[in-house]
Amino acid sequence: MDLAISSATTGRSWRKQFLAFSAFAILAALSTSAFGQEPAASLNLFESGAITPRPLQPEHSFVTPSEMSLSDTSIPNEPAMLVPAEGDADDLLLQSLLNDVASLQERIKSLEGEKSSKDKKPEEKKKTYPNAKITGFTQLDGGLFDQSEVNKETVGNLQNGLGFRRARLAVTGGVSDFTRYQLEMDFATAGRPSFFDTWIEQSNLPVVGTAKIGQYCQPFSVDALTGFRNLTFLERSLPFLAFVPFRRIGGQFADTSDDEMTQWAVSLFRTGGYKNAPLGDNRYATDIGDVGGLSLSTRVTHLMAYDSHAKDEYLWHLGASYNISFLGADTAKGSTTKIPFYRTRVLPEFGMLGYSEDSQPFGFANAGTASFVDSGQYPADAFHLFGLESVWQNGPWGAQAEWMATVVDSMVGNIFYNGAYAQLAYRLTGEHREYNKNTRTLGKLVPKTDFYSFKDRGIQGWGAWEVAGRLSFVDIRNPDSLNGHYLNGSSAIGNGTLVNSTLGFTWFINVHTKIQGNWIHCMLDNVDTGNSTANLFVTRFQVDF
Repeated sequence: MDLAISSATTGRSWRKQFLAFSAFAILAALSTSAFGQEPAASLNLFESGAITPRPLQPEHSFVTPSEMSLSDTSIPNEPAMLVPAEGDADDLLLQSLLNDVASLQERIKSLEGEKSSKDKKPEEKKKTYPNAKITGFTQLDGGLFDQSEVNKETVGNLQNGLGFRRARLAVTGGVSDFTRYQLEMDFATAGRPSFFDTWIEQSNLPVVGTAKIGQYCQPFSVDALTGFRNLTFLERSLPFLAFVPFRRIGGQFADTSDDEMTQWAVSLFRTGGYKNAPLGDNRYATDIGDVGGLSLSTRVTHLMAYDSHAKDEYLWHLGASYNISFLGADTAKGSTTKIPFYRTRVLPEFGMLGYSEDSQPFGFANAGTASFVDSGQYPADAFHLFGLESVWQNGPWGAQAEWMATVVDSMVGNIFYNGAYAQLAYRLTGEHREYNKNTRTLGKLVPKTDFYSFKDRGIQGWGAWEVAGRLSFVDIRNPDSLNGHYLNGSSAIGNGTLVNSTLGFTWFINVHTKIQGNWIHCMLDNVDTGNSTANLFVTRFQVDF
């Protein structure tokens, strides 16, 4: 009899211990789920019926709220608990563990609900048309000039100054999913305001990709297509200033390969700029003349290397461009350009700081920054322009180089000009420039930290810093056979070669604000006065939005 009682007691004790151990295991599993792991469906033990709370034995009775000694410390909203009035310690422990399990399950359900609501993606706002975005930038430039005496005699006495180089406002947007537009005006250059990039574009076309019509930068040269607000130096290079037609009125087709490694563009446009000038901006977006005046420009680029996982940090692209321009003329009575002509004038890589709407002959600087090289104006029928380019970026290092050559079909035969540049930049704070796959150029730089200053804590961030160097040259010399054929009082007096070396820095206060400084050392070899030098110390403060 004693043995039977002992065996029964021992069996009941082992059973309670087993149940207690099981409850501990369940509690641990559910606790793990509560700390971020996905709870398995099989752990929903109460709902599945795998575990049922232990029923109360006859010797137990419910404890009323007034009899509960711990009611003041109970957790609000906890599941109802069955509390045995009497019983051994194992019964009490097991019942407590089961109640804890039920409480944890309620908590898990609550957390799952919160996670589900957070995981729901917000509904994308449907685009409405037409839409518009206002953008723009302003550039305030200053210049100090130090010239040798021979240089002053050759190009004029450059005057120190301060003024707005550019002040632009643009509205850009879309009128449908694949139809975009832009209207841009400049309030600082001649014209005030003047037309700049103003166009309509239709994308997603079969075969030709994208079509554009209006006034825009022609597809020639990576230097030309790099946006003004993203320039490494204050101005573009000598070859660009000397040879590229730049903004003109026309129509363009462009497309990119499916892997985005290759891009091509071809444009047909009116040759003439202001008063049929063959080069530079057409600031009035108007070309008048019934003689000639049509041009074709094309550019092809290919990414030789590109790391798509590094967000433009590592790349190398090569490109080639070609332009043919048939020169135009205005034969109306009173016109000063009744026959087609060619002329190029080159500034020393610092913008026209002064009254750019007032033309001035070579050797004068009364209207602002003077030209250092001038081909003179002479009769010509057409010109061919060739270009090769390379862009490379490896983390904080960036390099860019181009060569350009022009062959002018003049009345005395072909005249050849050429020029090139190479530049190297390093970002001291470790950033890299974004690569614009639409224009195939290096674009904006986003600082890792902006410049922050606080009255009570001092400076907390220094923005981004970039240093750069560039060497460029142009060779513009006419044959002697052209003497006697120059137009409008011009001559070969401005012919020669110009070599510039530039050192510069850019402090990016934030992605929209920067301060730049350049030291430009100019080495001029003029056909009439010989060698001379000039040093330009120029600065820019820029804000864009």
